[in-house]
Amino acid sequence: MIPTPLTCQKSNLYLNQHATRLAAPPASFLVHYWGGKPRHLGNDMHSHSFLEICYVADGEGIYINNGITYPLKRGTLYCSKPGSQHQIQSDDGMLLLFVAFDILHGESAPDIVRMFETITKYHHLFIPDAEETAPVLIWKSILIQASEVKAPYPEVISQLAHSMLITALSLFAERSSYSSLDAAEDQVPLSGSLQKAKDYIQTHLSGKLAIKDVADAIHVSERQLSRLLSTELQQTFPAWVRTERLKRASYLLAYTDMSMEDIARETGFETVHYFHRVFTDTLHSTPGKFRKSIASKELDTKLINDFMGTLVKPHQKT
Repeated sequence: MIPTPLTCQKSNLYLNQHATRLAAPPASFLVHYWGGKPRHLGNDMHSHSFLEICYVADGEGIYINNGITYPLKRGTLYCSKPGSQHQIQSDDGMLLLFVAFDILHGESAPDIVRMFETITKYHHLFIPDAEETAPVLIWKSILIQASEVKAPYPEVISQLAHSMLITALSLFAERSSYSSLDAAEDQVPLSGSLQKAKDYIQTHLSGKLAIKDVADAIHVSERQLSRLLSTELQQTFPAWVRTERLKRASYLLAYTDMSMEDIARETGFETVHYFHRVFTDTLHSTPGKFRKSIASKELDTKLINDFMGTLVKPHQKT
């Protein structure tokens, strides 16, 4: 079912009046706005302080996020993070659904807050095949009910809206997490210093990363940073950096049409040859084969997490 322009217009009016504060266990949300825009041709580069989930109900275009271009097509679900510079472009226009919101930390369960905060740290919140997923199906149901002349049982619409946000966050957490290493870090939260180090590394992957530079940036000694890596993650610094580079490269291969040269440069590998060798030695698949497997569904996007779990073992301390 593709929402009509009239359905979008009517549901926008209703939802922005009656579904802006969604409070129920296990989380409460403050919705800044709901939207459904037919023939959306694009917008200027911008950023905001909240999460914005978008769904391409019809049409095609591109999504540019922090300099990386992603293809948009019918069925694509993606999320723009707080602070990210992003925009969309479409030659013929897309039917785009969107909702912008914040979680209310004091009214939400700790595990949901932790999931929300973890999601905001992922490089990629992009699911290309979400048409039959729970949040999208719930979203379409919301639009139908909210567009009726007199919406019956408004509390039901609020409950559906709340469920949609919860299931969307859960889906992004499941489909956008990088590897079992990330899962382990989520189960045992990183210390403040190590989380700062990870944030620094992830935002500087395209350049050279020396332990001294990272330690200086987070105001600890090299020895202390090495000890934290050893005790919390059983990792050496070079192994940790290499893992982060490969995790980012795998998602650029899967979800963008960037060239191998651009991916190698974006993820800090000195040459395409070196990137190819490290990727193949670690994952037992060439970058090209990995990309083709994703595109042909030989390697379903749902299984990337399991596949990328092989990153961890080669990089554990020995």
